[in-house]
Amino acid sequence: MVLRAFAVAVAAVAGFACLSPGEPDGGDASAERVDPVVLVPGDAPTPGDLRLAAVFPTVDRYAVSGLQSLNGARLAVDEINHAGGIHGRRLELREYRTGSYFVDAQHAAALAIDDGALGIVGSNSSELSMAIAEKVEARGVVQVSNVSTAQDLTWVPETGQNREFVFRVCSSDVVMGALLAEYAVEDLRARRAAVLYEVGREYSNKLARSFIERFEETAGQAPREFFYLALETDFRPQLELIAEYDPDVIFVPGSFTDATLIGAQATDLGLTATFLGGDGWSNPLLFGRGGPPGEAFFAELCSPSAEFERRYQAVFAAATQGCRALLGYDAVQVVAAGLRSIGPLADEALEEELDDTRRLLRDAVAAAEVEGASGVIRFDAHGDRRQGVALSAVERGPAGRPIALVRKWLGEP
Repeated sequence: MVLRAFAVAVAAVAGFACLSPGEPDGGDASAERVDPVVLVPGDAPTPGDLRLAAVFPTVDRYAVSGLQSLNGARLAVDEINHAGGIHGRRLELREYRTGSYFVDAQHAAALAIDDGALGIVGSNSSELSMAIAEKVEARGVVQVSNVSTAQDLTWVPETGQNREFVFRVCSSDVVMGALLAEYAVEDLRARRAAVLYEVGREYSNKLARSFIERFEETAGQAPREFFYLALETDFRPQLELIAEYDPDVIFVPGSFTDATLIGAQATDLGLTATFLGGDGWSNPLLFGRGGPPGEAFFAELCSPSAEFERRYQAVFAAATQGCRALLGYDAVQVVAAGLRSIGPLADEALEEELDDTRRLLRDAVAAAEVEGASGVIRFDAHGDRRQGVALSAVERGPAGRPIALVRKWLGEP
């Protein structure tokens, strides 16, 4: 059996219990199985409280943004309860901290639903959110993700039907890529574009595809495509081919680490094209190793709020570093707004009538218009937030270090 030993250590430090299935009886001893890593709340739920589950990774690949997201949710719940709760009841955040594998998130969602959660906020990764979505849709429990951008999170590709219990408080990959392509053509006057993307990563692929399709529609010429594999660090062969093509813009829909390496290597090769990226670039370490060779812009899922930043730093003594915490906060506010709109709940509404209450909450969230920390939140028929993206410019700050400054808003406000 494949074990992730770090789960035991993390559980001990965090004071949580690590739950996983027991050993199979008999069978092939050579067969490997991955046990879900879930750190469940260490205390029993308080009777009469409104239970809201937070399912975010705090271990492995997505842990940093997962913890930022969780902190945002914590801050929202603390402020709601400090203001008196919801119709006299306390909102209780039940934390299910997971690993960064889809099995972890799916198992956590099942546990949260069985434990009586009215709804779930999470996750930060589209891969994990889609695993949660399968559970909530089957069980009739509302899910609100903060920064999961995969277009098919809120609908089922095989059937084309919406996942009616799944919502997100951010834009999708398709919206982001299309808006960046329009910006390249209409504002930057680009007529030739190159797209360098990670071929095996769904986020990178879908963002690349939406950019390519919209750029061709608006510029009348399809971008030239180049790709790389996961963990690749030498991008010079692709960049040399891009230099021969001589594009006006280079779109790199990958992580900030990939963009940083690509930017430094592009500078060494003498490329001068404008660089564009998606929300995966959002990190203070972006271009810390040098580059980009010219101007650089990337899409962000929110416009920073100075007031929220102040409150967050006062509690957690750290910067938000992007939109994860802000939108984690707003995901909770959406659920809270739904609970307020359905009115005071009797005890039986949280017990034997829980399924009916969950359905009422879903309908209330779908119809909600919430003034969140990131602006007005309202959903379209798919459960996607009706809004565009912020455009950040990468500029040189103090001591020559690159900093990202929001320059404008693209698309619907």
